[in-house]
Amino acid sequence: MNTPLLTAAFSGFVGGDATASAHTASYLYGRRNVPSLYNSPGSYELGKRLAAVAQSRFWDGLHGGANVDSDALTRTSPSTGGPKFVASFSGTTIANTGEAAQVLLNHVKNLPVDAVAEGRVTAPFAVTVADLYYAPASEIYLTLKVAAPFLPILASIGASAGCAAIGDWHTFSMIVLGMVCNAATSTILRSGDLTFNRPASTPGSPAGDGFLEAGNEIIVLKGHEDAVSAVTRGRFALRFKNEAALGRLSTAATLATLQCLAQLIVVPQGTVVGQLCFLFSIAVAWLYNAHMVSVEKKAKAKVVIDDLLASPVTRRYSLGTRAAMAVFLMQVLKPTNIEEQLAALIPNNTRVWALWRKTVARRLRDEKLAFDTGVPPEAAEFNAQENILIRTLLGDAQAAVNVYVASRGRL
Repeated sequence: MNTPLLTAAFSGFVGGDATASAHTASYLYGRRNVPSLYNSPGSYELGKRLAAVAQSRFWDGLHGGANVDSDALTRTSPSTGGPKFVASFSGTTIANTGEAAQVLLNHVKNLPVDAVAEGRVTAPFAVTVADLYYAPASEIYLTLKVAAPFLPILASIGASAGCAAIGDWHTFSMIVLGMVCNAATSTILRSGDLTFNRPASTPGSPAGDGFLEAGNEIIVLKGHEDAVSAVTRGRFALRFKNEAALGRLSTAATLATLQCLAQLIVVPQGTVVGQLCFLFSIAVAWLYNAHMVSVEKKAKAKVVIDDLLASPVTRRYSLGTRAAMAVFLMQVLKPTNIEEQLAALIPNNTRVWALWRKTVARRLRDEKLAFDTGVPPEAAEFNAQENILIRTLLGDAQAAVNVYVASRGRL
């Protein structure tokens, strides 16, 4: 008498995130030749993700073929993009940058601090200066080596052989179905080329220098417009040669959904031993997929930092206040409209702040980097509290100047 194991029947509804990450790391980043010929959980969710990839097509006038968003495979919610970018010379502001900017942000957070500004500390800021000396081509094909899934393949073969040995053809057929559907999905994904695209810069456009801002993390981007554009406006894409190749992605989505429904109906009809074999193949595949989740994150970070940006030279500084951070940015980037950019960074409209911005801008332009020699003459009409505040803010500016001067040779 057969006893249904509900856990086995519902395996198609769990583990979809890990399965999607395994396919992403292996066949989008890894370009691996060995198909995923193993029974895997999460087929229902994987089917939804594959359908989302097929429907995420976007137009790219520079390159032929059908282009889709590769990140849709592992995205569970609409993307919010990367950190805000402000260009220091063109005045361009990008509220949400691309994934390359987010990867760079996560990367610099783990870097050691090279210098700490002296002075008061309220809300400390970390400022990382990144020299983007390498500009990737407008389209680049990416690859990264990852391990082949030999362990889950062997587990699924062993589980199916066990079912055949005891004559449980119901469960045997469902394990084989899962192996075939998963292998078909991996093969179809590998038929698309993972590319990274960035818009070409306009001839005669100003330097692309600017900064990324995410809370108390600031990344100064210095380099050619094409290099900065790769970080701020580049995007990953999965390019198929034609519409027919893209259509096979929808077929894979349908197969994954049908696999889930078939296993839901047929697996409970198998023997207890057969269903335990089914669960064994699912468990090994889940462990492998879970491992590939971390591999997928590391793979993308390695692609961005090592391949796209060629391991940029970075220096990391800690400044104790937003005022000090703003002054430090102006010294590193050297924009022509210093006062205007200070107002954008610190939009306080009191007369103390207005005078502070005016004083800082004037002295930086004149290269008179002494802010601790007294208050400007315009502060004569300030009251006692305002005089204390202007002196404090000028002290923050001096702290930024000191750390900049000490590191000037490396900036």
